[in-house]
Amino acid sequence: MKRAAAIEHMSGELPYTIDAKGRMSFPQRFRDVIGDRFILTRGADRRLVAYSEETWNTLLEKISQMRPGKEKEILKQIYIKGAIPVETDKLGRILVPQALREYAGLLKDVYVVGAIDTVEIWDKATYEAFTQSIDPQELYDAMAYLS
Repeated sequence: MKRAAAIEHMSGELPYTIDAKGRMSFPQRFRDVIGDRFILTRGADRRLVAYSEETWNTLLEKISQMRPGKEKEILKQIYIKGAIPVETDKLGRILVPQALREYAGLLKDVYVVGAIDTVEIWDKATYEAFTQSIDPQELYDAMAYLS
């Protein structure tokens, strides 16, 4: 169930830890937007992506309406086949399934990152390497699209 949110979009990067059983706290500020039950799936660059059920259903509809082809097959292989519903427990923790932990290399230290309408979960080292690999000129070029 989606709660009334104090913020409409999600942003920020929060360090967390994941235990050996795959349990980790999931930030309340993000749960306020996507709910206590959401879809967790594989994303690009060895990250996991959490979608609200509403956003996930919209994405599924868009993918189902795509013409058959390579792009549709890639989306089905990465996003859809790896998707699992997740629900927070009384302590605000989620259980990240082992297959998803292995895909993203989640062992202990992670970042939970707000990405407008989704939440990403990254292995700390992978996230730091990814953000450091962004060329400043590419960032400036991307920001030029906002003008």
